[in-house]
Amino acid sequence: MDVNQSIMQLGARLDAWWDRFCPLIDSDDRVAQAKALLSGFEIAKEFDRLKTDGLAAIQTLLDDCNAPSGDKGGKSLIGGFEFGARLANTLHDEFLDTDAETKVMRLLDAIVIALNGMASGRAALGVLLDHPDPGVRVLAGAYLIDLMPESVVPILRAAEENKDASSASLRAHWVLLAWERERKSRFNYLDRV
Repeated sequence: MDVNQSIMQLGARLDAWWDRFCPLIDSDDRVAQAKALLSGFEIAKEFDRLKTDGLAAIQTLLDDCNAPSGDKGGKSLIGGFEFGARLANTLHDEFLDTDAETKVMRLLDAIVIALNGMASGRAALGVLLDHPDPGVRVLAGAYLIDLMPESVVPILRAAEENKDASSASLRAHWVLLAWERERKSRFNYLDRV
């Protein structure tokens, strides 16, 4: 099982924990409250471990691809981008952990910068525009809208029209807004020093 799936299952466990704990808040049963709090601490520790593992996996990929050789390095970076996009979306949608989501986004920025230094450039992310996960499609589109607007804009519009408050829908809205106002992708805002 991958980190994203584990985090989603953890989110379900957290929801179930809250359903059990919430009625105990006004209860006089201190023993039940203490047991519920302890189980909540265990969930929080497991969540922190999963976040750390996910961030470390992406960082390791970047470290290993510092001097990538041809297509192999590019394919690894694309796989890392896909994983990171799913992780960022899961952190946002399941836990509203925007701090961890931001850390993942910075790693995705680094992946895109590394891809841009390769022969195929960041356009290699185009393979993710057909990904079954809308969050992956939207994040790839955020970096590619200036290169291939005719392909990316309809993908972003479809995600935005969903209006389900998911990270994909919200991110699509902001990417389209920036595109309409400035004709820039997320890539254009990156510090590539």
